[in-house]
Amino acid sequence: MAANDLILNPTLYLGWFEWREPITTLTDLTVSLICIYAVVSFARHKGQKSKNFFYYQGYFLCFAIGMMSAAWLGHGLVAYVGTEWKVIGWIMSIIGYLFLGNASLIQIKPITPKRNFDIIRALFAVQIVMFLFLILNPFTRNFKIAQIGSIVSLIGFILPMHLYNYSKTKQNGSLLIISAIIFGLIPAIVYNTQFSFSHWFNYHDISHVLVAINMVIIFIGAKHLSTKTLIKTT
Repeated sequence: MAANDLILNPTLYLGWFEWREPITTLTDLTVSLICIYAVVSFARHKGQKSKNFFYYQGYFLCFAIGMMSAAWLGHGLVAYVGTEWKVIGWIMSIIGYLFLGNASLIQIKPITPKRNFDIIRALFAVQIVMFLFLILNPFTRNFKIAQIGSIVSLIGFILPMHLYNYSKTKQNGSLLIISAIIFGLIPAIVYNTQFSFSHWFNYHDISHVLVAINMVIIFIGAKHLSTKTLIKTT
């Protein structure tokens, strides 16, 4: 048993069914449900849509799938599936950041010199492909690689793009996404320090609750940046 296994949620036995890490499963599901709500909200939008609208929607769709996978294949059903299934969640997170990054690129394109824009876009694409390769490769595949990939996408590219956009346009949507990325450092610290209250609310659970709040902030920011409700006139 690994050292950090000592603080995992105790397993629940419901008759023959073995449910590993139940609170961790439920907190992962909470994040997934928020993302599903975001996807549905985007789908139901009847107003004007910016060019990055479907990229933001794709971001939430990827994380809805990824967090649902993490909930059950990474935690709840581990007694019945191999740990290699965790890779689904890791891949979906990287693809999710591909969508978020492209939405951000569209945001800054009108205010960025073409040469600089092309360089940023190329570098962003290269690092996405690199981290996807590392995660798909069984010799380099692990959660740390997925974490580093997320940090590079968010801190190295998406955060600077929204800082730049906000400095030029003062769009509140970019300010919200900047706030969400900075706030997102807190669950990362909780997870990596394994700060826990108990077996029933450990570092997994705390970080998932914080990620859920983070997703709400990103959703509001993305809606501001990609939609404009049409006002009916009489």
